[in-house]
Amino acid sequence: MSKEYKGFKVEASSGAYLVSIYGDIGTEVRAADVKRALSGIPSSSEIELRVTTDGGHVLEGTAIYNLIKQHPGRVVAYVDGVAASMGSLIIMAADYIYIAENAYLMIHNPSGGAVGESADLQKAADFVGRVQTTMRGVYSARSGKSDDDMQTIMDAETWYIGQEAVDAGFADEVVAATVEDMAAHIKPDTLTAYKNIPDSLLDSLTDPSANTGGSVNAPVVEKDQKEVFIPSAVAGKTTTKEAINMTKETKVEAATTDSKPVVAVKSEDVLKAEIKAEEVTRKTEIKAVFEGFDDHKDTLAACLDDMDCSIVQAKDKLLDKLGKSQVPTQARQVRVTDSPETGKFLEDAGFAISARAGLATDDERKNLSSNGLRGYTLFELGRMSLERRGVSTQGMDKMAVVAAAFTHTSSDFSSLLANSANKAMLKGYEEAEEVFQLFTASGTLPDFKTLSRVDTGTFPSLREVGEGGEYKHITLGERAESAVLATYGELFSITRQAIINDDLGAFTRIPQKMGRAAVRTVGDLVFNIFLNNPTMADGSALFHADHSNLASASGINTAGLDAARVLMANQKDGEATLNIRPKYLLTGPGDESAAKVAVESEFEVGASTKNNTIPNSARGLAQVISDARITTAHDSWYLLADQNMHDTIEVLYLDGNSAPVLEQQAGWNIDGTEFKVRMDAAAKAWDAKGMVKTPKS
Repeated sequence: MSKEYKGFKVEASSGAYLVSIYGDIGTEVRAADVKRALSGIPSSSEIELRVTTDGGHVLEGTAIYNLIKQHPGRVVAYVDGVAASMGSLIIMAADYIYIAENAYLMIHNPSGGAVGESADLQKAADFVGRVQTTMRGVYSARSGKSDDDMQTIMDAETWYIGQEAVDAGFADEVVAATVEDMAAHIKPDTLTAYKNIPDSLLDSLTDPSANTGGSVNAPVVEKDQKEVFIPSAVAGKTTTKEAINMTKETKVEAATTDSKPVVAVKSEDVLKAEIKAEEVTRKTEIKAVFEGFDDHKDTLAACLDDMDCSIVQAKDKLLDKLGKSQVPTQARQVRVTDSPETGKFLEDAGFAISARAGLATDDERKNLSSNGLRGYTLFELGRMSLERRGVSTQGMDKMAVVAAAFTHTSSDFSSLLANSANKAMLKGYEEAEEVFQLFTASGTLPDFKTLSRVDTGTFPSLREVGEGGEYKHITLGERAESAVLATYGELFSITRQAIINDDLGAFTRIPQKMGRAAVRTVGDLVFNIFLNNPTMADGSALFHADHSNLASASGINTAGLDAARVLMANQKDGEATLNIRPKYLLTGPGDESAAKVAVESEFEVGASTKNNTIPNSARGLAQVISDARITTAHDSWYLLADQNMHDTIEVLYLDGNSAPVLEQQAGWNIDGTEFKVRMDAAAKAWDAKGMVKTPKS
């Protein structure tokens, strides 16, 4: 097995699999490529991980770290040249780490930026803070250092060379010096952005033979004292803003110590001309990205004004804006098309598929008469997606055409299938007959850490303040109750055979059912609370006499409802009576009719006399809700308070995304494409006061 991508390679070598990561994380080394490659490595096989990288994107690096960490076989890492920033985090996933005696390992804090209002900036700052905490935990676990010591190391941007990395606990063993030419894989303009880069490392990039070691504690030269760095060993161009301000004295005095090679420095005029040309190209490419998105002119202007904003970053900013305009933010497939014609093709093809699959909306049906792709089969759409991109299908058989449609880098076919499957999944999600949304609150968690909420139930009433008296501060503590998200999901595939057979059900009925299954999974989480009666933080079950919310056995009648109502009303917080009123009556389907009679009857229900004229005191008490998960065997019914006024049961979603997410990748084990439906959710009963359980016997 041998696979090579830009900046990344995997191949079988002497019984182990050699995985080489030589390049920028995110732009050259992509997590998707790593995932595809690792999926083809047997679980029992050892991986030899060779690394030389100046770092890169945090989320891509985190994904690569997790992929390597999850490999069941032994992973041995080698730092050949530099493992900086996210590169140092990735190697922490290995079981054993070697570092060359002249190689470097750098650890620092993550960084990021944002453009927008104060809330946008605060959100970005919070995200960077969470990433920093995660990275610190990884480094601490590897080195055995405390969080405080680790944070000091990260704050200082610390560089270790060879044995220093081993002594600090970030590597296990030093090996002989490598002759690896780091200049072929490290971007000097990226490294010079770091504040403490050792001079010996800068030297090694202009002359690999100079990479013979050096102390990380060497004096740091201030940036305004340092020569303009244009290494002749690198076939690249400087793009730093500082280069524009290069003085004539600096351009003439090119480097001159005996220990450093003479560096050829371009003239100021030439340098300015190159930078201007690069800037024109950058702006032209960014404008092409935003073509057709007139509602985001402010974002376009910000990207054009920022010389450090690359085309990749511009795409990320546009995708972020598009994602925020959707509710929930991850419930739609977003694609930046390269031309209006591409967008029109995807739109028409999507409408045509929706119509044939019975998923079209009323507005889409109105437009079908003018849709030139109406009635096209999946195979025909696949062929069109290639030919409209200039890929000839002449001489190809059907299997070859579909394979090319799936895998060709310019083909829109995979996106078309993903959009149709996503639409079907969301339709199934929205149509599912679930009732938990009626009586539960909806909340957000930013990550998968355990959440303990601030307890606002410790001041149920205000204290008297006498004339001229002093107002006193309340004390807010953390709840003992906590919640944590879990991930639920399934995979399904669309094969070449399904496309040739024009099997619409492969990516309409299946994802539609998965959408229903996703919301059903959340419903299961909610009703498991009633069925399992979980233990609360105080050691008692949710419905328990200790919580004064377990009524005496009664059928669903006037007397039983009245008794449950009184229990709820008499709930206390300290010495204060809360006077909570019920809003919902929850039963199983077998008791639904009796429950409706009990709350709608004019006269008392359950009276001993036939000619009963006693008014029904429970009339209109609550809205009846039934669910089949509460079976006859469960033999109980519940009164629930308004979830918007009292802490009852809350359903929590990752970043507020209450709909399932559909993700796609090219199939590795199948000839086609694979889809994953994922749901990140949790259900938590925060307090017992707003819920009363009544057994029927």
